Amino acid sequence: MKIIKASKKDIKEIGKLMFEEFSKPPFNEKVKFDSVLKSLKFYFKIGEIFIAKEKNQIMGVLVFKIEQYWEGKVIIIEDLAVKEEFKGRGVGKNLIEKLEKYSKENNIKRILLSTHIRTPALSFYKKIGFKITKDRISMSKELQ
Repeated sequence: MKIIKASKKDIKEIGKLMFEEFSKPPFNEKVKFDSVLKSLKFYFKIGEIFIAKEKNQIMGVLVFKIEQYWEGKVIIIEDLAVKEEFKGRGVGKNLIEKLEKYSKENNIKRILLSTHIRTPALSFYKKIGFKITKDRISMSKELQ
């Protein structure tokens, strides 16, 4: 398995992976495939995308951006998805390890993420060292 920076030629395969994985519970995303592609194109401009590949097949994807906080630069994970048939094989762990290496090389001290409270990935995140923060909550407001 190789973890590499994605290129724009990978966008449709990445989009398909994300579209399939995030349409499942608990996320149940109800978006069009074109919306996923539009979001990915946006992150190619303002962020980074790493992919896990084996035999020219994309197994997983990690989408993130860097923001400047008062404490310094932080990485915000926007999406992490692994194809169902590759879950449990270290794909997500390898993607996060690549991100941690990238963070150290770029003098970034913190990685943040927000996820669904019922995601099965919660135990994965805890296992690799992420902690639920006691001083932050995630909030949203629907606009019409």
